[in-house]
Amino acid sequence: MSVPAKQPTILETIYAQRAKDVDMAKSTPGATPADLAALLSMHVAPPLIPLVSRLKQSPSLPALMAEIKRASPSKGAISLTANPAQQALTYALSGASVISVLTEPTWFKGSLLDMRLARQAVDALPNRPAILRKEFILDEYQIAEARLHGADTVLLIVAMLSQARLAELYAYSLSLGMEPLVEVNNASEMKIALDLGSKVIGVNNRNLHDFQVDMGTTSRLVEMVHEHDVILCALSGISGPQDVQLYREQGVRAVLIGEALMRAPNTSDFIRELLQWSEGKESDKQRTSWVQATGITSAPQAVALGEAGVDMLGIIFDTTNPQHTTPHTASQISAAVRESRFSRTLSQEIYPSAPTPKPWFTAQTDNLMSASRRPLLVGIFTTHTLTEIIHIVAHAQLDLVQLDGPSPLGWINHIQVPVVRTWDGTSGDITCPGFHAFARVKELQWARELEEVPGWPMPFIVATRGGGDGIEDIVQGGKAWAIDLDIGAGEDELERVRTIVKTVKNPRV
Repeated sequence: MSVPAKQPTILETIYAQRAKDVDMAKSTPGATPADLAALLSMHVAPPLIPLVSRLKQSPSLPALMAEIKRASPSKGAISLTANPAQQALTYALSGASVISVLTEPTWFKGSLLDMRLARQAVDALPNRPAILRKEFILDEYQIAEARLHGADTVLLIVAMLSQARLAELYAYSLSLGMEPLVEVNNASEMKIALDLGSKVIGVNNRNLHDFQVDMGTTSRLVEMVHEHDVILCALSGISGPQDVQLYREQGVRAVLIGEALMRAPNTSDFIRELLQWSEGKESDKQRTSWVQATGITSAPQAVALGEAGVDMLGIIFDTTNPQHTTPHTASQISAAVRESRFSRTLSQEIYPSAPTPKPWFTAQTDNLMSASRRPLLVGIFTTHTLTEIIHIVAHAQLDLVQLDGPSPLGWINHIQVPVVRTWDGTSGDITCPGFHAFARVKELQWARELEEVPGWPMPFIVATRGGGDGIEDIVQGGKAWAIDLDIGAGEDELERVRTIVKTVKNPRV
């Protein structure tokens, strides 16, 4: 009588399929192991952030590892139409320390493209979350793929690998600068992970062989890490605040949550409820706007405007403008202004390490507005070359650069001070995070268009001749963080500016 063949477990089935997938990927022209090695040696992979320190930065425990998960073998379809970029941005702005992206295509309906888009969506955040490739990794090739597509870390599953293979993959991941998340499900696997020297260990409450969930799995293994310098993470099955609270009390340092977040009607609200985080963000609070006066032509005028409460002084270098200034005069203005304000350098003030991620433009605005040194000097350029701008910035010791004419997006990487880019109402690139620090508009209707930019809250500077209809409404909305005034000379003009400063800084409620 023949003995029935043993049926493979779910994990074994997935492993077999992924082994075939990896073999096929390795044979793809342009994506062979040699190709990936060459790309890594060229350092074209995007910059890493360290997993351990990013988890430790969480303002409250446990830290959140938020997962992008379209489907699973046990639950089937979860959110097949999810937009990975939007989901990642939502997670980041809600306080996630890590964004886990399922890249397995057959059962979880994920892809490396999902992970790359998630990384791109959060890349411009001043303190972005780490990106985890959540995958059934069995080959160094998959780790190289992860690194090139923007992952900061990868998952290594003890249950799926021999100890020798686990050690090899762990070492290779470290060689690429990525501290792996090592997944265990029982005491023997925990011992293997500890002996390996793992810094971040995740206890999967789901047994990958039969996909049954036991929420007590993490609790039973907590004691094993108490004498080790390890960040312990609880993985799978977490659906409510009571689960998180129990793990918090037991000393678990991070929780990975996927399905519950993907199904939540309001992800940000659910995260706050789930982790019992306080509501609201500092950047959402009403703040006083700034005033920029543009057309400064002398040092006495600049000092008088600073004393009147103006926060930024615009110096025009376009020689076709009647109010233009030479670099020599700009240096005199700069020296006079610096005599009248604090001496602390601006770079120390506007680029602090943010404790939690904020949208790119909001973070730039909040950081600039926290600077105590005022007024700041803004150099305004229309037709100058990049080399000319860099020279004038250094010569006149400018604090910001305003680009009013067409210029490549990449200039911000070469200009040594924050860049303001003026929008003409047609070019969409003004909303691209990372290509400039601040946006400026010339018309109120354009400002209202920017108020509706999806995904990126868009604070902006509004250029106007005077107070004008609608200015107070925009200031009251909290998104127009500065009003830019074209100014002339004379005592009447100075008094007009004083009146506008009072109006802008004390909007009617």
